[in-house]
Amino acid sequence: MWLRTAGQLVDVAVGPEGDVAHAVVLASISSFFLHFLEGRTRDLRQEPLPHVPLPPGATLRGWRAVLAFAYGGTVPHGQDQEVQEAAQALGAPRVVAACGQRLESDPQDRGPEPLEEQWETLRAMERLHASGLGCDLQLRAGDEVIPVQRLALSCSCDFFRGLFTCPMREATHDPAAPLATGLSPAELRLLLSFAYTGAVAGPWSAILEAAETSLHYQAWGLLTLCMDVFTHGLTPETVPDVLAFAGAYGLAQVGRVAEDYILATFPSVMATPAFLDLPAHLLIRLLRSDSLNVLNELEALEAASRWLMANGDDQEDLAKEVLSSVRFTLMSGRELKKIPSVTAGVADPKILRELVIASLTPVAQLPCRVRSLQEVLVVCGGDKLTNNLAARKPSRHLWFAHRYLSAVGLVKQVEWRALGDFPDGPRFRHAVAVVGNSLYVLGGKRYYGVHDTLASVYRYQPMDGSWERLASMTCGRSYFAAVALGEVIYALGGSSGDLYCTDTVECYDVAQDTWRRCWPLPMALCGHAACALDGALYVSGGCDEASQCQAALLRYAPGRPAMVLAPMNGQRAGHVMEEAGGHLYVAGGLCQRDGQTGYRDQLAFEVYSPKLDTWVLLSPLPQAHVVGGAAVLGGELLVLGGYSHETYRDTHLIHAYQPGSRRWITRGTLPHAYTDLQACVLTVPPALRGPNCLEDTSRSHDTPNNT
Repeated sequence: MWLRTAGQLVDVAVGPEGDVAHAVVLASISSFFLHFLEGRTRDLRQEPLPHVPLPPGATLRGWRAVLAFAYGGTVPHGQDQEVQEAAQALGAPRVVAACGQRLESDPQDRGPEPLEEQWETLRAMERLHASGLGCDLQLRAGDEVIPVQRLALSCSCDFFRGLFTCPMREATHDPAAPLATGLSPAELRLLLSFAYTGAVAGPWSAILEAAETSLHYQAWGLLTLCMDVFTHGLTPETVPDVLAFAGAYGLAQVGRVAEDYILATFPSVMATPAFLDLPAHLLIRLLRSDSLNVLNELEALEAASRWLMANGDDQEDLAKEVLSSVRFTLMSGRELKKIPSVTAGVADPKILRELVIASLTPVAQLPCRVRSLQEVLVVCGGDKLTNNLAARKPSRHLWFAHRYLSAVGLVKQVEWRALGDFPDGPRFRHAVAVVGNSLYVLGGKRYYGVHDTLASVYRYQPMDGSWERLASMTCGRSYFAAVALGEVIYALGGSSGDLYCTDTVECYDVAQDTWRRCWPLPMALCGHAACALDGALYVSGGCDEASQCQAALLRYAPGRPAMVLAPMNGQRAGHVMEEAGGHLYVAGGLCQRDGQTGYRDQLAFEVYSPKLDTWVLLSPLPQAHVVGGAAVLGGELLVLGGYSHETYRDTHLIHAYQPGSRRWITRGTLPHAYTDLQACVLTVPPALRGPNCLEDTSRSHDTPNNT
């Protein structure tokens, strides 16, 4: 629109007052102007512009309404009958339909959505370009000559807008002669595709090439799209490329996002081929970061050794600099003994010995810091056995995992610290949601009575340790799911009073502190799991009113009925579901026994792709986790606590699934063996984390020290 207002690249004058416009835009909505475009033979240097009189039946006011629709996607209010008649005369069916819809309904109806209509106009322009219509210039790209519509390129790319709207351009350039651009054919086609679709598609290499092209030719809309992919669609395979790209082009914000992602998901990233392509200075910076997320320091050494094996080329100085970034003083005795095997063929054993000895001197130990993420795993409430194993006692505590330390055997040691206590006593079978860095605790039970089901809701602020009582839910709920979608928290299904399970859904407005009922679930459920992805809620499994475990997956979009998606490969209830990398992972729970009454542990682990609507089975859980907790931290899916239905034993183990290496590891143990607990990820005050310095090395890391 602004190019027409400025009179730039216009090539037709229409009507009694000579309204200037771009013929290709008009042809994209009107058959009358399409015929004009097909028969046009005008030289772009010709003056004045060719004049097109209006056809019979098209008034000036009606024509200008069609003109406004062509550029803005809207039909001005008033005189709809006149506009519709003009649109019919001009052969503009979309305008005719918009006017007809408004004439038949509310006169104040806004009509079609402007943005969608503008996209439809662009798609029509693309079809014209594909057929060779409206192409008013030929560009030489490499060895190819490609016809283009100058208007489309000018709207999407500052480089071409400056090139085509230069005051001297019309007087000096012959549109029939190819204009050299310096672009390759692939780059020009990429810019043309984006001009018409506003999208970029293809493999990861195409996204990188698109970002580079957008920087070179000032296609800022394309660059914004690529940056969005870089910052919100990171994977362990792509993030090293993004970090290197951000460093090469000085994109500081993108670089910080990529670096934080690598630090948090380092075990998965180091397993990818792209990790080996990291520049040395970036690898060294990552290895020296306090936020590097590794199970133990031996993993950092393994990463350094793998990179050096691919890039070292007997460069002794480089090997020494990279290996000196590993914190040998954090290693246990067992790990120190593994150094020779991990570094075989990478560096001179003498250099390694010097680095280890230097790290163990008292002077070297002082600045050595224990690595830890800014976010922490938080465990909320739950039910647990007492010391005599004869009774149970629900918990009111919040714990957070301060750090992970090495220990003897496969189970690592977690140092737990107290974060707070529920203000109204213990809770289990409750639900939690996180908005920003605020924790919302909803419903659940305090004791074991049938009518002991809570509707109360509290908000906890970890940065100052404060609790606030909020508006209660409309009914008590336990064994239910709560999910935050933006600034709204949804409570879905669950057990409520005398009801074994319910189909009701309600949502909480964080800003207004109010609850309201929403569209119900298609069936009553309890023991199900839910999470948010791409603006919608997904609900999996659960038990129905007949206590039958379900395999269904539902997509619940606010304000509309739930949609049934591809079912899981097996039934499950009392399980967990978390989103990671744009996929949904489900683990744990129980299912019906095959051909028998009763239930059994569900150890199957699977992942759902929303784009493909398919489930894929992965490596099964190492151990049962029925009514356990789950969270995603550092790119890992953490599954913790719960019990085994087949042995009725509670578990205190934390299992972590690493998508990069596709393996389960044991991350450590909980403060107690909990069931019916909840877990989440929060940022806690530095004061609670305490000094992040290496503790007295006289105390072995192999000694368990759960708080």
